[in-house]
Amino acid sequence: MPDTEIELGQSLSKAKLEHPYVDSSEPESFYRDANGSKGMMQHRPSESSSWVHVIVEEKDSSTRESSKDESATKPLIPPRSQKPQTRRSTDDLDSKSLKHEHRNLKKEYDDIRQDLRTAWRENREQSLELRDLKKQNAHLKETIRTQADPKSQILNERRKFYEHVDMLEDHIAHLKHQLEKTKLHMDQLTFQTREANEEKAAYESKLQNLQKQNARLNEDLTECRDDILRLQPPSQIPDSKIAEEYAGLHQQIASWVDDEADDSQIMEARLEELANDKEAPDLLKAYLDPELIRLARKYSEAEPLILRYIIQLHLHRVILADDTYLFGLDDHNITLLRSIEHAMEALEPKRDTLTIQRWRSETLQALAKIDGFQAEQQRQATTVSKDLWAALTYLLPELATDGDSGWKRLHDTVTTPAVQLATNMRFSTSCYRIITHLHRKSSSSSDHSNNNAIYHPDIQRYTILDVATQKVLRQDSVLKVADDGRIGELVMVVQPLLLRMQRDSHGGIALCKPTVAVKLDEPMAKRAKGVRALGALSSWFGGDQEPVRS
Repeated sequence: MPDTEIELGQSLSKAKLEHPYVDSSEPESFYRDANGSKGMMQHRPSESSSWVHVIVEEKDSSTRESSKDESATKPLIPPRSQKPQTRRSTDDLDSKSLKHEHRNLKKEYDDIRQDLRTAWRENREQSLELRDLKKQNAHLKETIRTQADPKSQILNERRKFYEHVDMLEDHIAHLKHQLEKTKLHMDQLTFQTREANEEKAAYESKLQNLQKQNARLNEDLTECRDDILRLQPPSQIPDSKIAEEYAGLHQQIASWVDDEADDSQIMEARLEELANDKEAPDLLKAYLDPELIRLARKYSEAEPLILRYIIQLHLHRVILADDTYLFGLDDHNITLLRSIEHAMEALEPKRDTLTIQRWRSETLQALAKIDGFQAEQQRQATTVSKDLWAALTYLLPELATDGDSGWKRLHDTVTTPAVQLATNMRFSTSCYRIITHLHRKSSSSSDHSNNNAIYHPDIQRYTILDVATQKVLRQDSVLKVADDGRIGELVMVVQPLLLRMQRDSHGGIALCKPTVAVKLDEPMAKRAKGVRALGALSSWFGGDQEPVRS
């Protein structure tokens, strides 16, 4: 009996060292109830005596050895099926695939941690069970000491206990092995996660460098684009468009005069009263001289030409003048822009005239996009239309009966096209001039003292209207030509000359011929049949040779 107790105590001490949760102070044993079910040992006192009968399940030795072998080889908790880990190379993965693999590794890491917690929980339960067994063993020892139990029962109970302890030890060893494998796998996953994080950081750093490089390249591209735009000349308005708008403006003026001017007698009376009438508009007094008034008194057909002359002269003075920087722009801004242009001439390297004109063109085009400027330009154009309308109603009182609709028709028909023409002329890098009077030069063969004289070769240079008949003179018109080529005298310029000035010289290229009204020295005769064959009448028709004008 003492040897048996010593061996049992050594076994319990060994189990306690391997399972620190087992407390050997409480003895435990097994019992089988009346139904044959196995359970924990409990004290079952007898009525006749204090002897405690311990009922222990007996098994065949072969069955017990088979159970022991199975418990030693097969873990209580089947290990989690492991798929063969094939580490894919992450050298060719981009940032997105690395993030995906990182999430998969983290999920697998969480699953292993969950399995490990389950294993630890089972280990805890087995440790508690071992502690209960030790308690049963201690209780059995106490029972053996107090009761004279047969030796065979004690040996049988001890054998069962050792078998159960061995089974628990094998299971604990298996759990420890599983724990080591799990830790090793966790270390591998941690290493792979660290590598993935390092590669991710490297790709993110590379991505940031590429983004910075892309930003620099975009800045360089923008700068190159700006340089290209600076090198390219701005879009130029062609001369044909300027000439077309200019001719269209004067056609609009002529159309408005034909529609509105009907009563010539009232206009003739008003022209006679103009010089002495203090209430007459100053605009008319500035444009109409006594010669035009006498002309209107003599030729009633000249009154529409006089109206056209007044309108075009006023538009040229307030809208199309050469010194108008941009119609609608106030004096303060005009002074500022002119100062900038003068300052650009002093820059180093020195800016040429074309560069300054391109700058002016782009600046004025940008300025015209501003809503405030457009409103101011429209307001000034309305003022011009009302002033011109007030002056014309003095000559044609019937116009005043139309009210606001009258000056609005004048505004839409005449003033608005004039403003559009003036704006496009200032947008262009070319310089355009409108010549309201004719420049005469003396000829090498003769000196014409009268600068208002019109000569026969001028028919090719100008569009000449006979003030008496308003007919256009042509090369084959029947005219009385003097010895020096004179055919009449200039009365007024109905449509001024439009020139595009040349940069390298003081001359210009005519885009639209001027239209002038001429008082012929002799009335224009009717053309007879075969007149071109009558060489003897060459003095009457202008002669065989074209006279040289001054």
